[in-house]
Amino acid sequence: MPTVDVTSSPLTPSARLKATLRLTRWLAAHGSDAAHVVVSFRTAEPMAYFAGGVPLTKYEDGTDEGRQARWASVVCHVHPDRDHMYRSELAGEIREALGLDAAGAHLMVRFEPTHPDRVFYLASGSLTSGDPLPVTRDDEKGLPHAHH
Repeated sequence: MPTVDVTSSPLTPSARLKATLRLTRWLAAHGSDAAHVVVSFRTAEPMAYFAGGVPLTKYEDGTDEGRQARWASVVCHVHPDRDHMYRSELAGEIREALGLDAAGAHLMVRFEPTHPDRVFYLASGSLTSGDPLPVTRDDEKGLPHAHH
């Protein structure tokens, strides 16, 4: 269940939808179930995001709602088996999806490896995990699970 959490300068709803569809298609083409791809957006409040001590969220950020993103900070939760090339290509796809092509644009993409068994989601009314852990001998004996 890959997730892409975008914090950025203001984006229009149509820009968010366009980026979401592009990222979902890319992730599906690289082995993810499109129905499990989650993309979320947050617009940073004024004076809330700084790079090199310089605020990238200025007081007037809310006035340019129709423009492309000027900056973004993105956190991606992906399977720990995804290699450097996959992460690099996904970071490039995020850049393009958000339209961060200008010379003055700022982008940081951080990857958090997340095992599927640590993600729960509703499926047919029940919580399920993407990849349950195999039963170990300790589990069979009824011992506490704190060591897992």
